[in-house]
Amino acid sequence: MSTRYKPRPDETVLDPDRGTSTSSRKRAKLIPVAEHNERAETRAGARELDQAVETTPGLTRRRRDRERAMPRDVTSEPPYPVMDRGLPEPDAIRTPLSSRQRKARSITKRAAQDRLAKTEYSAIARAITDNKQWSRLNDALSDVVGDAQELDDTTKLQVQRIDRAIQKYEEEGNRGHVVYANVEMPQAINYTSVATFVASRLDAGQEVELDRYTGSAHTLHEIETDNDRAGRVVAFEIATRRGMYLGRSDSVDDTTHLLPRGLQLRVVGSHHARYRRPDGTIGTRYVVQLTDKDSAD
Repeated sequence: MSTRYKPRPDETVLDPDRGTSTSSRKRAKLIPVAEHNERAETRAGARELDQAVETTPGLTRRRRDRERAMPRDVTSEPPYPVMDRGLPEPDAIRTPLSSRQRKARSITKRAAQDRLAKTEYSAIARAITDNKQWSRLNDALSDVVGDAQELDDTTKLQVQRIDRAIQKYEEEGNRGHVVYANVEMPQAINYTSVATFVASRLDAGQEVELDRYTGSAHTLHEIETDNDRAGRVVAFEIATRRGMYLGRSDSVDDTTHLLPRGLQLRVVGSHHARYRRPDGTIGTRYVVQLTDKDSAD
């Protein structure tokens, strides 16, 4: 089994990615331990088959990618350590992404877009603008535990086009990101219990695998939740080189970032964090800090 968990009296595990999501919010579900273990073993098996595909002689790079269950990580080491952004300290005030950072990512975005086929551009544009398409693709991925080879042909085609679009940004990019994604806890949780629940269910060192694509942003103020009256939505703060910047260079309110499917993350910890809005006011969110599993090893 690839994902470590802490046994609970109710024999359930929190899966942050199992519930039907939108491009602006994931919905976590409590699932039975047996189901969690089965899904973890299925992912491990799919990754082993991906390794076999990579070592099969006679296949082109494009054919290998078509035969894989999960997309390749095509990112590279940033040329300077400062470009590989790390998670902020718990007591740090998170600030809006600087103009320089937005412009650098926008340049990479435009270079990647110039390389996109029309079908790839259309697939990613439709996924992020059409809520029904987003849900359909991601629910299908969750149902097959992230294995694209188990999808119907039409869905697999759209998924692999999105994969290629993200990879083209990753190939152009040379820097790390810290991005934020909203994750709604189960209905029984509210603002009085969310911190205790999350800290116990997503403890440091635990591995989290995301079968779905993840909509995120580079700033906490951008994912503020006006409709979270129960206080059950937490923010995942993710340090990664993965994904594609879709935001603008001239706005602190559009730093959208699309993370790929098949992410393997590791929990660093969780705490209440402060952040500064563009108008200078300070907000507070409960955040779960995560980093790419490979970079945490």
